[in-house]
Amino acid sequence: MYPLFYSYTNMKTLKNLLLIIAFLGFSRSFAQQIENLRIKSFEDKINLMYDISHEKSGQLFNVKVLCSENGGQTFEVPVNTVSGDIGQNIEGGKDKIIIWDALKDNQNLKGDNYVFKIIAIPGEIINQTDHVEGFYFELMKCYRKDHKIVCILKVINNGKQRDLKIINRLGRAYDFKGNRLEANFSKLGRVTGNARYSTPTLTFQQNMEQIAVYTFDITENFSNRIKMLEFGVEVLEITYGLDLKVGNIQFKDISFDNTAEAAKTEITSENTKLNLGPEITRVIDTNPPLISITSPALDKEKSITVHNEEIIIKGKASDENGIFEITVNGMYTNLKENGEFEADAYLAEGSNNIYFRVVDKFNNVTEETYAINYQILNKQNQRQTNVKNNDPSLMHEESAKEGKYYALFIGVSEYKDPEIGNLDQPITDAERLLNTLVQYYTFEKENVTFLKSPTREEIISELDRLNKDITEDDNLLVFYAGHGYWDRQDEIGYWLPSDAKKANTANWMRNSTIRDYLRTVDTKHTLLIADACFSGGIFKSRKAFTYAPKTIQELYINPSRKAMTSGSLKEVPDKSVFLLYLNKRLSENTKPFISTEELFSSFKTAVMNNSPNTPLYGEIKDTGDEGGDFIFVKRTN
Repeated sequence: MYPLFYSYTNMKTLKNLLLIIAFLGFSRSFAQQIENLRIKSFEDKINLMYDISHEKSGQLFNVKVLCSENGGQTFEVPVNTVSGDIGQNIEGGKDKIIIWDALKDNQNLKGDNYVFKIIAIPGEIINQTDHVEGFYFELMKCYRKDHKIVCILKVINNGKQRDLKIINRLGRAYDFKGNRLEANFSKLGRVTGNARYSTPTLTFQQNMEQIAVYTFDITENFSNRIKMLEFGVEVLEITYGLDLKVGNIQFKDISFDNTAEAAKTEITSENTKLNLGPEITRVIDTNPPLISITSPALDKEKSITVHNEEIIIKGKASDENGIFEITVNGMYTNLKENGEFEADAYLAEGSNNIYFRVVDKFNNVTEETYAINYQILNKQNQRQTNVKNNDPSLMHEESAKEGKYYALFIGVSEYKDPEIGNLDQPITDAERLLNTLVQYYTFEKENVTFLKSPTREEIISELDRLNKDITEDDNLLVFYAGHGYWDRQDEIGYWLPSDAKKANTANWMRNSTIRDYLRTVDTKHTLLIADACFSGGIFKSRKAFTYAPKTIQELYINPSRKAMTSGSLKEVPDKSVFLLYLNKRLSENTKPFISTEELFSSFKTAVMNNSPNTPLYGEIKDTGDEGGDFIFVKRTN
C-alpha cells in the first residue's frame, strides 16, 4: 500500500466520496458465493478449481478445504499439503486453484465417494491500487446502476504540483467474453467530461487527493463481471517546457456487486472418484490427447464462413489416462464426464483463428487451429480493411518491418566467493531456451547475446550497449538464471553476479537497478524472464495477470514492460521446473503469435503441480508500460 497524506482538504474529499456513494446508491446486492467447483487429477496431485463471485470490491477471504471419503457424512481425510489459492488473504475472482499433494498426506485414495468442501471466510478489505508517475489510484467502488457501470477511484498526488488529465476514450472495461466498453462520462474532482473524447484535467497540489468517477453504458451481451478495467492518463508538468508523461492504470477481475454484509460461504462437490496410489507415479504416458470438433463443421485445410458474431463450438476430448484441461482461444472450458465440451467464440468481422489446446494429466499436449470467416449479411460496401486487420499474416509483416527481436541471456553457475554455492543448471537452461527462440521464433543469432557467469560490470556494460543499439521499434527479452536474494527486513531483491560476495552487497544487483535499465532501454516491448527470487517490489499491480484482455494486434501497438518470474519469495531450486515448462510450451506452440500473458497462463498450473513455487507474471512498475504485451512471433520458414 502507498503512504497517505491527510489534510483538511483530504478529509473533506473523503466525506464527499461517502456522499457520492450514498447518493448514487446500488441497484442490487448479493451475498458472495463460491461456485463452479472443478476437481481434476494431474499425475499424483488433486487440483480444485473454483470461483468466488458476487464479493464486495477488495474483499479478501480465508479459504479452507475439507475432504470426505464417505460421501460427505464426515470430513476427516487429512488435507495438509496444499498450495495455491488457499489460506488467508485470498482475493475473489475466477479460476482460483488449490493444489493438493495428496499422496504426501494419504498413501492411497481410492473409491467413488470422495467429497470436497471449500469454505471462504471474509477477512479484511484491501482495494486494488495502481500508480503512474507518482499518482496513486485506488478503486473504491465498481457497480451496476441503471444499465451503466460506475467506477469510483481515489486519486492521490505523491509528487509535486502538476496536472492530471483523464481521457474518456482510454477508459475501457473488458469482460470475460472479449467484449469492450469505452467510458462515455468521467469526472475528476468537479471537472466533468460528457463525451467519448472528453479529457477532464485538474491541477493537483502535492499530497492532494480527489475523486475520479467513470461510467460506461452496458451493452446487451456484456457479462456480469469485469475481466479488466484500464484507464489512460496524462501527467503534465511545466519545466523548461511542457513535460508530458503518458500512463496506463489497470484493475483486474472485478465484481459488480456490493455485498451489504460479508458472510461465510462454502461449496460442496458431488461424489468424486479418486484412484491415487504409489503406482500412479510409475505410469509412463507420452501419447497426446485426442480432440474432435462436432459443431460447427470446421476444416483444418480451409476457412469456413459464418454469419453470426457469437458461435457455440462443440467437441470432444479424450485420453486413456484422463484429460486435465482444455482451453479455447486461451479460455478454460469445462469438460463433461464423457469428454464433451462447449465453448463460446466471439468473432471479429473478417478472418478469425480458433485455437484449441488440450492437456492430459501427464502434461501431454495437443493443439489445433481452425479458421473462421465472419461475414455480416446485408451489409453494403463491406470494408476490406476489417478483414485485413484481422489477418494474422499482417501482424507478422508489420512486426517484422517495425522492429527486431533482441535477447540478452545471463546464466550464472560459478561464483568466485567459496561461501556462495555454485549451480549446475543455469547455463544449460539458458542455452535450451535460447536455442528454442532462435530456432522457432524471430530472434536472429546476431541479435542474441549470452553472458556465461558474468560479473556485475559485464552485465552493466552489456545493458549499456543495448541501450545504444536498440531502437524504439525493437523488442528486447532479458533472461536471468542464477542466485537471487530477498532481504525481508529492507524489502530489497537482488541478483547475484559471479563476483558477488556473501559478506557484502557491493557487487550485488538490486531489483531497482535492473528496473532502471529496463526503463531507459527505449524499446517497443521489453520482457524480463527471471529464474530467481525476484518478485520483491518489482510488480506494479497487486493482482496478478491471468487473462489476455485484448487481441494480438492491440497488444503489440502499445509499449510494454513485463516480467515473468519462477517464484515469489521462496528459494528457487537449481533444477528449474519453471524453465522446463516454459521451454516446453514455447517448443509445442503452434500459433503464429502468442502473447506472454497467454504463454504464462498455459504452463503456470503445471509449474505449481510440480514445484513448491508459484510463478508470477505482470507489469514492471515505474518502467513505462502502457498496457501492451511482448508477442512471440513464430518463424514462417
